[in-house]
This record gives sequence, C-alpha cells and structure tokens, in this order.
Amino acid sequence: MYEVLVGNIGRVYAGSDENTAAAKFDEYVSQSKAGYCRASGESVAMLFGGEIVAEFTGINDIGLMEDDYV
Repeated sequence: MYEVLVGNIGRVYAGSDENTAAAKFDEYVSQSKAGYCRASGESVAMLFGGEIVAEFTGINDIGLMEDDYV
C-alpha cells in the first residue's frame, strides 16, 4: 500500500495505485514550494509498505534543523 504524508496535514493518500500516490506527492511538494496553502513549507513523504520511497524536506523542517545546531 502507498501512503503520502504531509507535515501538518497528515495522510493525504492511502491506496494501491503508484501513479495516484506519485501525483499526490508531486502536488503537495509543489504546494510546499509555492509558499502558500496549508502545505506551505511542509515536508512530504511517499511510502510503500511503510518504507520511504520519495521524500521532500520542506523549509519549515530545514529551519528547525538549523536551530537545533545554533
């Protein structure tokens, strides 16, 4: 089963179709990069069988990681 998870939203897709999962992943990565919408700056991950197969780290999480080392 494929899943697509988005930072502050949660699961936005769960199903068996890889193409649909990939399309949802791309859609939310675009929203994260755009800087508006609820997904703005959020990380996005696509999983298959619980394993990450695609991942985008949003600016919100990059900022948190940098703050951890200051």
